Amino acid sequence: DIPRYRDAILKQQGGVCAICGVHLSSRSKKKPALDHSHSEGYLRGVLCLMCNQAEGRIKTWVTRAKGDKTELEWLFALHAYLNQEPKYRKYIHPTHKTPAEKRLALNKKAREKRAALKEK
Repeated sequence: DIPRYRDAILKQQGGVCAICGVHLSSRSKKKPALDHSHSEGYLRGVLCLMCNQAEGRIKTWVTRAKGDKTELEWLFALHAYLNQEPKYRKYIHPTHKTPAEKRLALNKKAREKRAALKEK
């Protein structure tokens, strides 16, 4: 019955993942997954596999991190936190590297690896 339910719900969703909106079909790289509540069993919709896996992991992490808040309150608080204007913009994390610094470090590592192989 899963393919029948999945196809019917996917058609109602316009053929796209209910979260990210990517087009889903049996021929696309993004495969459709029939999402459901693990606690109550009801169907919620059709998601791409990546969104389905992310939703499950996020639900688990939020349950562990939420403290006295509900999962939804915690997610709203996270959204607000990430969308606020940075308060400490003048400070940069000590281990932060710019894309150029990362590229230089990768190039250096590759040169050292090639040099080590030449020595053998």
